[in-house]
Amino acid sequence: MLGAMLRPMTMVVLFANSAWFGLAFWFFALRARAASRILIPASARSEGAAAALIASLRFLGGMNLGLSVLSASFLLTVLVAAGTSLPGWQVFLASGLAHATQFVCNVPFALVGGRRGGAPWDVLQGPMAFIFVVDAVCMLANAAVVISTFAL
Repeated sequence: MLGAMLRPMTMVVLFANSAWFGLAFWFFALRARAASRILIPASARSEGAAAALIASLRFLGGMNLGLSVLSASFLLTVLVAAGTSLPGWQVFLASGLAHATQFVCNVPFALVGGRRGGAPWDVLQGPMAFIFVVDAVCMLANAAVVISTFAL
């Protein structure tokens, strides 16, 4: 019975993971220069470190592509299996940890008030606020799937 209730939740979470990580790939890998404008103050964009950050953002984007494809492949498995099987909890644990690290690493920056408080970027404004909230929600959703898997 609980397995039947888990199926819709796992599909929603897998779709959210796939879409979110896919968007992160697009933004950080394919639009690294635009992403860097959020992270680097205008006064520091000409420094050599800015080029290194842009390259690092492309690397981050590539890792997000892997997570997106992993989630999408499990989502396709659930859709094709038509309820006969659910993906292992491991994919949700890995995805949840990815979201958690993105969220947790930004908490100190949010607590000090962003750039005005000495943080490298503003977390609670603009696109970073959206990223911060979505990572928190996805972290909790993935954790809920993992916990409910063991409640079976």
